[in-house]
Amino acid sequence: MFKVSQDKDKPEVTLREQMKKFAIKSLYGYQTILCYGLGSRLGIFDYFYKKAKSEITEQKITAIKFTLEELSENLKLDLKYLDGWFHMSLECGIFEIEDRDKKIAKTAPHVYELLIDKESMFYMGGTIRVFHEISLNQDLLLDHFKTGQIDNILETPSDDYKEGQRASARVGTVIESLFKKYCKDDRKKLQNLEAKILEVGCGYGFNLEIWAKKYRKAQFVGIDIDPNGVAYAKELMKQNKWSDRINIYETTLENYLNAYDTKFDMIMLNEVLHEMDPDENYRKSVFDNIHSLLKDDGIFVVGESMIPDTFEPKEDFQLFNIMHKWLEVAFGSKFYNEKTFKKLVDSSSFNRAELIKEGGNYFWAIRK
Repeated sequence: MFKVSQDKDKPEVTLREQMKKFAIKSLYGYQTILCYGLGSRLGIFDYFYKKAKSEITEQKITAIKFTLEELSENLKLDLKYLDGWFHMSLECGIFEIEDRDKKIAKTAPHVYELLIDKESMFYMGGTIRVFHEISLNQDLLLDHFKTGQIDNILETPSDDYKEGQRASARVGTVIESLFKKYCKDDRKKLQNLEAKILEVGCGYGFNLEIWAKKYRKAQFVGIDIDPNGVAYAKELMKQNKWSDRINIYETTLENYLNAYDTKFDMIMLNEVLHEMDPDENYRKSVFDNIHSLLKDDGIFVVGESMIPDTFEPKEDFQLFNIMHKWLEVAFGSKFYNEKTFKKLVDSSSFNRAELIKEGGNYFWAIRK
């Protein structure tokens, strides 16, 4: 016999509500992912970005106007396929009609910030594109369910990996904002010419770029083992004319420690820890090496999704954290909750770990 437990304080969910959630909302959400992912792969959203940047204006860009004929001509795309794609994108709320008679369309409110402008702190196009890639690789994912196979994250197509890192860089923007507010003494140090900052796992350089723009006097070092990421990061620093104060190396943390004796005022680890070898002794050694590179009065800043165990009581909004876990299952990523993260810190050479939190945003401030 089955026993159904019922929470008396929880309102009963109706059949109509469940139909709306699973049928209507799911269809809109899934079609939005498909439309954006396909449009991104076709170069449509990059075209909008370049078009916006080519328009000389002092006003904030709020929408991009276009015609289907314009897209067809400039991107060499079939008009009837464009019409079908656009119609569904219109239904999903990505676009709006600007002029029905002239058949001019435009991006919906805030779509430029959310899905087109990769420099915006609100940009989430990379995350949506990752979900689109998952939908394209369902057969491979199905096989992984049966075999338990773990993939090498560095073998991910470079464009997809780059977009994933661009999405993670938003965390860097949030952390810098919290750091500025809650670590004022540390912030003052970083505003000096002598200040030195290291990012371990700098990847494609997006997070490094965020901090370099805020602390223009500081000297930066970025290290990573991904040759594609390092090459892109070097080019990014060159474009910003920062080659005189930012050095990027393709190396491991241990090799860098053995090759250089520089001590840093701040060391960053932004959404990298969960991708490392899951062995706790290895991760402890990473923290110990970082401890050796940090000045006595320095700060170790860790941005990392804190994910509770699956069957723990749900307290806060967790969609984005759980989404992070789900996206990286295939790479064998291992995440922490607050308790297990503190346990890792306590096992290392570090003595203090404080979770700086405001609303749903947070980072770890770790000190000697």
